[in-house]
Amino acid sequence: MAFGLKHTLFSLPFLLSFFCYSQNTFNLLKNKSSKIRFELINNIIVMPVELNGVKLSFVLDTGVSRPILFNLVNMDSLQMKNTDKIYLRGLGNQGRIEAVRSKGNTIRVGEAIAVNRDVSVVFDPNINFTPRLGVPVHGIIGFDIFRDFVVEINYSSKYLRLHKTQFFKQKTSKKWQTLSIDLHNRKPYLNAYVNIHGETVPVKLLIDSGGSDSIWLFEDKTKGITVPKDLYFHDFLGRGLSGSVYGKRSKLRQFNLGPYSLNDVNVAFPDSASLSTARYYEPRNGSISGNMLKRFNLFFDYRRGKLHIKRNSNYKASFYYNNSGIILEQRGMRLHRRKIEAVGQDSYGNKNIQGVKAIQTTP
Repeated sequence: MAFGLKHTLFSLPFLLSFFCYSQNTFNLLKNKSSKIRFELINNIIVMPVELNGVKLSFVLDTGVSRPILFNLVNMDSLQMKNTDKIYLRGLGNQGRIEAVRSKGNTIRVGEAIAVNRDVSVVFDPNINFTPRLGVPVHGIIGFDIFRDFVVEINYSSKYLRLHKTQFFKQKTSKKWQTLSIDLHNRKPYLNAYVNIHGETVPVKLLIDSGGSDSIWLFEDKTKGITVPKDLYFHDFLGRGLSGSVYGKRSKLRQFNLGPYSLNDVNVAFPDSASLSTARYYEPRNGSISGNMLKRFNLFFDYRRGKLHIKRNSNYKASFYYNNSGIILEQRGMRLHRRKIEAVGQDSYGNKNIQGVKAIQTTP
């Protein structure tokens, strides 16, 4: 999740430390598919989700295995049911954090509805995307949606569509390429190639739509995955569920994904102290995130282990780091007042002010 120096956001490949969930799925009753518009903010998808009848905004994150709620300030209307205490663990150097698991919830995404769902609730005020993204964000959701549908993500037109698996027809046009994906612990992985020091190295990457960087790589000298000498800088990479993540930023000479090849790609090497959960899956060498994914339109077909991919209008966009060193954050809301004046006309047709009609207050 990188979109420039100092403009890094939270990293979201969370690994949950509990595994007891209901198996109820999302159902699309009337139509073969459901279209949902989203906002693409700093390479991250923010979409509407309804939880127990309350409309919220969630990040769509392929790297998270269960819905997680946070930033519930002033959300008194949201009723959480059947709660018990649990612990979650993710990227970061601060270990596990306390959360609440709520059972028996109803989640609606577009026209798709799931009942009796488990949701985790984190009350740590530091887990909050709103200041950096500039829009209210209340949670993250991932595997629950991708498991039950073929999920189309159209980054260029900013919508996703949930397709019933039995009605989905695989893409046969030459513009579309089909890649294999592996699922491990409810998370999708794909194979790619990186060129760091002049040699092409195969890597297995977590598909992490909840991150805003391009590529993360875990240093491994035995595989030739090391930071280029004299071509890096230290930086804050983002915040995971278990705290801040720091590391080095650099450039790849080349990144190859199926038939696609891109040069001078941004890459980050997170510090090993922040990667205890990411190392649970030994074959993993890193992540592919929003700044790379947004260059393609995608169909995720988890049940068949396929990813259909086609480059879009973002494909040739440059990879760059913002050197300004400036971070803009939104902290709360400021109210503005505007007078609305009542305007009339005199007997000669001239306008005159007849007083204040209303005072309008807007966020």
